[in-house]
Amino acid sequence: MELELKELKKSYGDVHALRGISYKFSTGIYGILGANGAGKSTMINLITDNIIRDDDGGEVYYNGKEILQMGKEFRKKVGYMPQQQGFYEDFSPRTFLRYIAEIKGIRAKDAKMQTEELLSVVNLSKVADKKIGGFSGGMKQRVLLAQALLGKPDILILDEPTAGLDPKERIVLRNYIAGLSKNKIILLATHVVSDIECIADRVLFIKKGRIVAEGTPEELINSMIGKVGEITCSLENVESLQEKYRIGNIRQRKSGLVLRIAGDTLPADAVLVDNNIDLEDVYLYYFG
Repeated sequence: MELELKELKKSYGDVHALRGISYKFSTGIYGILGANGAGKSTMINLITDNIIRDDDGGEVYYNGKEILQMGKEFRKKVGYMPQQQGFYEDFSPRTFLRYIAEIKGIRAKDAKMQTEELLSVVNLSKVADKKIGGFSGGMKQRVLLAQALLGKPDILILDEPTAGLDPKERIVLRNYIAGLSKNKIILLATHVVSDIECIADRVLFIKKGRIVAEGTPEELINSMIGKVGEITCSLENVESLQEKYRIGNIRQRKSGLVLRIAGDTLPADAVLVDNNIDLEDVYLYYFG
C-alpha cells in the first residue's frame, strides 16, 4: 500500500501554501509537524480532495493510480478527521455515526455493526445515546475519530486531532491512534510535538509549504547532535540572547536562568546536551 505525492502545489492568490511537496507514504504513522500556516492542512485537503488542485498543482497517487481518476474508489479508502467539525448538538454518537455511514454509502447492516464496534473502540458505548452537545472536547474528538474509521479505511488522515484538549485527553486520544496503526497509512498533522513523538514511525517537518526535514524520530534527533545546548544567564541577558538564537525552554535553577538553545552555532559558554536531545529540540531548530 502506497500513497505518493508528486510536486504537490497550491496557491491562494499571491500566497504559496505548498511549493512542490513530493513524498511516498506506506503503512505506518507519519507525524506531520509545522507551525500554523506551514501548509499542513492544505496538503491534507488536497489529498482528501476537499479543495481543488491547481492546473500545475502536481499529482497524488494511490497504489500507482491518480486519485482524481479514481474518484469515489479512492474516497472510500480514506478516513478523515477534520480539524473542526460542526455537530448537530442533539445527535447522539450512535445517531451521528449512522448518519455519516449513510453519507459514505455503507450498507445498513454493516453500518450498524461498525457503529457499535467503533463506539467500543473509542470508549463511548456507555454514552452512545447521550446528546453530543453535552460532551467534553475530548469526547467530541473521539466521536470524530470514530466517524473517520467508518468503512474501515486504508488511509486515516487526522488534522490537529488533539486541538483544544487538556493533557490527559491528549494522551488518551494519542493512545487510541497508536493502536490503529496496523495495516493503515496514518497521517497525523499537528504543531504539538508530544502528539506524535512516541507513536510516529516517521516525522515530516513542513515550513512555508516545503518539507524541510524528514526521518524517523531517532534519525531526526541524531541530526541535531552539536546543535543543542544550554546556557545559564541572568534575566537581563535573556532578551539579547533571544535576538541571536532560537530559544526554547527557560528554567529557573539555583545557579540562575537556564536557556535551551538550538542552532548551527551556539554561544561559546553553552553546554552541549547531545545525550538529552528530543523532538522538541528539532522543532525548535526549524521553527524557533
